[in-house]
Amino acid sequence: MKAKDPNWKPPKPQMMAGNPWQKAPAAEEVPVGPETVAGIEVGMRCEVNPAGRRGTVMFVGEHANLTPGHWVGVRFDEPVGKSNGTIKGERVFECEDGHGGWIKGVNVTVGDFPERDLLDESDEEDEI
Repeated sequence: MKAKDPNWKPPKPQMMAGNPWQKAPAAEEVPVGPETVAGIEVGMRCEVNPAGRRGTVMFVGEHANLTPGHWVGVRFDEPVGKSNGTIKGERVFECEDGHGGWIKGVNVTVGDFPERDLLDESDEEDEI
């Protein structure tokens, strides 16, 4: 093309069109109202998605040190969390480092979720 027209320039990609400093449109907001934690109570067994992490519900509701909305504090059976049950230094529930998590209610399913036996191969079949 340059041989035919010395001023020719390749077209700009679509993703670069417009103002590059413009924020991307907001993703669909995840609901965090009280309806998202309805039926979830402290002491219930749960499974958290993604990844089907299992644990026990240790906290349900709002907390001043979390972003606004209703949250579920979970003590995981395995070290798959990022918390130890504290929020900004305040102990909310007891668990080991890496065994706790603060989850939005829409990602928590309560029910009969027994602890997985890491040596039992039949648990792996359940995941498939």
